[in-house]
Amino acid sequence: MASPTPTARAASAHRQGGGHRRRGARTARHCAKKSSFHARGGHIHRKHRPAGCAKHRSAKHNSVKHGSAKRKTHHVNSARKPAHAGDACPGADLRPTQENIEAVRTATLCLVNQERTSRGESALQPNGHLQQSAQSHTESMAFGDYFEHDGPGGNTPLSRMIAAGYLPGGKVGYEIGENIGWGTLSLGTPRAIVAAWMASPGHRANILDAHFQDTAIGVSPHVPSSLSGGQSGGIYTQDFGVITTG
Repeated sequence: MASPTPTARAASAHRQGGGHRRRGARTARHCAKKSSFHARGGHIHRKHRPAGCAKHRSAKHNSVKHGSAKRKTHHVNSARKPAHAGDACPGADLRPTQENIEAVRTATLCLVNQERTSRGESALQPNGHLQQSAQSHTESMAFGDYFEHDGPGGNTPLSRMIAAGYLPGGKVGYEIGENIGWGTLSLGTPRAIVAAWMASPGHRANILDAHFQDTAIGVSPHVPSSLSGGQSGGIYTQDFGVITTG
């Protein structure tokens, strides 16, 4: 009997100032939606939400409470030689379990930083506050049976990062972003998730954004049941950020 084929799905959010489903136990899943928005003066304005196999968000604020934002475009030089994903990242082919989450998280960050440094960008540094935000959202999606940047209660990447203490109150400049993704079987590994993100313009822009300095990765081996078709796999959230003024 043929072994099941893995399935995955990815999505990203990138704020300046932040698929389709295939049924069948033998089919792999790796797809998502796409969306982007920017915020101005603390209010979110959605720009577009076409169908597709990725979701990304971006927003930039001059202040948590006050300020203005302008839309930023990211340019990726496709002529540059891509990173050899996983060459120096132990655990890149691990399938997430409750016991190896830390190793999966480390491998995912290694792969992301490999993509950045191979293009002359600085490596992202782990941040404890972002870790709280990323892991809580991952578990919320895993056990709440959904795949979105916004939680059922209306929380957003921005509100989660504020609640986690990454963004203090008062006037502070920042740029934040978020990528999410899920996959079953071999498409739930760090290598497969990062490859899917890099193949999507919105996710790729977050990963290669030269302004970002801080990051964290949330991982759960519990793919939302409505997506997994009963297969094992992993669901991921990567949060990005930089505090620009204090």
